[in-house]
Amino acid sequence: MPDSNKNQALNNIKKRFASEVSDNHVKKALANKWRDHKSTLRKEYFKKNLSLKEKLQNVLTRMLRYQWEDAVKFWNSKKGETLRTSKLL
Repeated sequence: MPDSNKNQALNNIKKRFASEVSDNHVKKALANKWRDHKSTLRKEYFKKNLSLKEKLQNVLTRMLRYQWEDAVKFWNSKKGETLRTSKLL
């Protein structure tokens, strides 16, 4: 997640909640939630037995097309496969 998005999310949290937790703690929690979200998306919607073209057409309604395409292309890449098998993704 880009730093600008992290900072925007942090500012939104600060506006909504009164918290004495450090910014670093909130950013780490956001990073964990983001990683968990990506993992859930992959497990639920990335079907290994489909062609790349079919995977790209199966865009989720809650995602923008370019976001889905970027995720699918990454998951389909050697780097994405390596990270998945080493349980870092």
